Amino acid sequence: MFKYILTAVMVLSLVFVLGCAEISELTGQSSRQGPDTVRRAELAETWQMDQARIHVDAGDEAMVLLKLTYGDRVDGYFYLEKGEEIGFEISGNSLMYAGQAPVTEGSAKLTSGRFSFVATQEQGTTYTLTFLNPTEDDEDVFLEVIYPISGSLFFPIAAE
Repeated sequence: MFKYILTAVMVLSLVFVLGCAEISELTGQSSRQGPDTVRRAELAETWQMDQARIHVDAGDEAMVLLKLTYGDRVDGYFYLEKGEEIGFEISGNSLMYAGQAPVTEGSAKLTSGRFSFVATQEQGTTYTLTFLNPTEDDEDVFLEVIYPISGSLFFPIAAE
């Protein structure tokens, strides 16, 4: 019994001394770096502009969700701040746009893009902007999205 109490006291002492971040490093568990909101502003009392820096791990994807109503117009652009190429998709109920880097040797790589679409009844009210990292290095993407103030922009929490 004394052995169990001593072990529990040692573990609790370790947590207080090292903290949760160091414990995560020791156990090999880490939290994924989330998006960083750079700026959020209302434009002319009708529009919302969000700017964010999104980290995309090597070989992974990052998503941005937009909740809209039918007829809402969305405009935006993105560019790589760190990295070589990025894949980009827009989908509602189905895939609406897929911008992928060319697969032929020597072709220009996709590093930026502009997009614009209108929410339709066929595509629904929830739209997903997906950034796909095909490289073996982590990448950072700058994203700006302008949408009606009645809409909402979300960054899903990824489960590890």
